[in-house]
Amino acid sequence: MNKMNAMMMLFPGAALAVLTGCQTAEPATASSPITKYTCPMHPEIVRDAPGNCPICGMTLVEKH
Repeated sequence: MNKMNAMMMLFPGAALAVLTGCQTAEPATASSPITKYTCPMHPEIVRDAPGNCPICGMTLVEKH
């Protein structure tokens, strides 16, 4: 099979992938913001609730 035939076979699949992947996301609700907390010294530590860093023990701060 030559290159032109291969491209013609791949194009519909690529077009379908692009069209189905471009859906709009639902807007976030303002009534339930999700607050994350992180360690100032270890930004890789992210939690859903306040507490202490498991590495150094510092108090987690609200992530902005």
